Amino acid sequence: MKIKAKLIDEKIIVEKAKDVGRLYNKSRLGKPLSGDKLELDLIEGCFLIDEGKIDIKKENKEISFEKLSKMASAEIKDFDIKYLAFKDLRKRGCIIKLYGDDEDITFLDCKEEFVVCVFSEKNHFDFNETSELIKNTKKRNLKLYFAVVDSEGDVTYYDVSKVDLEGFNKKEEYPKAKGFLFDNGVVIYDERIRKSLFEKDFFGKPFGNAIRISFVEALYLLEKRILDIIDSKEKKVDYKQIMEKAKDIAPSFESVYTVYRDLKEKRLIVKTGFKFGTDFRVYTKNPDEIHAEYLVQTIEKESKIVWSEMSRIIRLGHSVNKEIVFACIKDKKIEYIKFGRLRP
Repeated sequence: MKIKAKLIDEKIIVEKAKDVGRLYNKSRLGKPLSGDKLELDLIEGCFLIDEGKIDIKKENKEISFEKLSKMASAEIKDFDIKYLAFKDLRKRGCIIKLYGDDEDITFLDCKEEFVVCVFSEKNHFDFNETSELIKNTKKRNLKLYFAVVDSEGDVTYYDVSKVDLEGFNKKEEYPKAKGFLFDNGVVIYDERIRKSLFEKDFFGKPFGNAIRISFVEALYLLEKRILDIIDSKEKKVDYKQIMEKAKDIAPSFESVYTVYRDLKEKRLIVKTGFKFGTDFRVYTKNPDEIHAEYLVQTIEKESKIVWSEMSRIIRLGHSVNKEIVFACIKDKKIEYIKFGRLRP
């Protein structure tokens, strides 16, 4: 038997005690009012009409799903995607309600363990906004989930959190050596250092009887005073020259290098992530013993990434059993935000 409700001043009111018990005590739908009544929000009302569980009337005229959803779209920003996420989560057994205290957060679960922010695939991922959301929800001991609704109404969920990356690689000592500058990298021929750099710290790749290292690796070794870099005219090349040469190839290189240096200082093994579409793949231990645990992508603090691109990166990481981490330089500090695929 369907539940009976009235639409009064655009509020859905359930008056019968039995119906109130079915909705609130059993399903945690609605908000209790004085006089043993219950108020449903517009999303809940649409959901119950859609499920065929309620009749809502206004002045004895039945309110259809069409009429109520149009009303809700005028009252609730992005109602359509929020409704799709609400319905999907409820169908999965998640007891959630609209979250009224923060417009950036859409739903709170009734056990107050997590919140859900709903986005359209047309929206953009904003690192600064996400960082603030993580900080604010952490203060309340809540987990943060993102729900992204695509153009066909399917919903993809992500577990979003800050992560402190730390490795266990032993710091090695190396004698000063020379590297020779090529167009796309630096080659180290010196026998005293090339083998140990490759075998102990996993710098570069074999290049004949030498190793060839990338510009990020070369800059790091130059900055650590392990390497002097010489050009074809036997002239020493300084840090600034290498940086400018690398930026000519990749304009974002300076930010990428800053993240690389930070990861190395955290005793992590850092290799290119090109095959995975990211800046780096990162190991906490010897790469001969484990697979890379993380894929790290550097983004600028003001950049906005469309969710379809985010989905591609995260799905690829998930498919190869690696966690996707986005790194952003903010006020000379680097924040790392991790995204994991989630099945609520």
